[in-house]
Amino acid sequence: MELTRTIVTVAKSAPVRLNIAVGCGCSSRRTIRHAARDATPFDRRTTRSVLARTAEVSCLMELTRTIVTVAGGAPVRLCVIDAAPAEAAQGTMVFIHGAGGCAEQWLPQLTRFVRNYRVIAFDLRGHGQSEAPRSAYTLEEFLWDFTQLLDRLQMREPFILAAHSFGGPIALTFTAAQPQRVARLALLATAPEIHLHPVLEMALKLPIPLTALERLRPVLAPKLHAPLFVIKRVLAGTLFPWRGWDLLPQITTPTLIIGGQFDFIVPPSVLQRMHRMMPGSRLEIIRYARHLPQLERPQAVNRAIEHFIGIRRSWRGEVEDDDILREEGLL
Repeated sequence: MELTRTIVTVAKSAPVRLNIAVGCGCSSRRTIRHAARDATPFDRRTTRSVLARTAEVSCLMELTRTIVTVAGGAPVRLCVIDAAPAEAAQGTMVFIHGAGGCAEQWLPQLTRFVRNYRVIAFDLRGHGQSEAPRSAYTLEEFLWDFTQLLDRLQMREPFILAAHSFGGPIALTFTAAQPQRVARLALLATAPEIHLHPVLEMALKLPIPLTALERLRPVLAPKLHAPLFVIKRVLAGTLFPWRGWDLLPQITTPTLIIGGQFDFIVPPSVLQRMHRMMPGSRLEIIRYARHLPQLERPQAVNRAIEHFIGIRRSWRGEVEDDDILREEGLL
């Protein structure tokens, strides 16, 4: 399989260049170490061992970048990485990270599911290697970016959509509006209402000049993958005021809700309320995980997603192939 990175341009009132990771892993050992450092996992030894194994595959792959321009009122260039299994893909999986995150936070999932699926994980506007315009960073802007990217990438639909934290509002709103495009929805450590500690929320709402914010970044947020002015606009202006409880009963797409046992940002009690409001949804609480279960307990998260999308494992833990099962008369 070949790993590529593509620049895709989205045109609107404020042109944005997004860096889309569509691939089975990261581009180098440096990126693997970068993801491991920023994971802040509850079990660092487990995360480091998994990322080390992904490095064995990722370091052998050459990262190539392709520039794609999306025409519009103001053309914008975006960078995309695209990878799929050597044989025909069973479908497409799209991953959306949270506020302050990046595409590499999905590395354990990308390296696992690229065996069967085309996998796509992208940096939101203002995050990672994507362009950080001086826009409002509203939910509407993120939805516009996401919809344009899906159309430009011409992926197979309906696709499987996974979202973490702030990616949840994007995924929930998109799925409620266009359910025919999403085959299954996986929500990780996210909810229709997300808050931080009241002191932190108050600090984010203070009228601090941008230059002062950036000077404080090494102290306040050394592990974030976005400028502080982006984090402030995303959290204080978009995420904290957002309420999406009314969307839950509207979503008929099969949904998997995953949360961490010790997540104090999106506690299990909130996830249980979500589960009750979404008929037919599944709830998985990952033991000993906090707010980044996909990095803190990647194998447990992967098993939950595998079961949810219909990938079976033998008693030895090996993935069962449908063709083999048919030959043996088990399907």
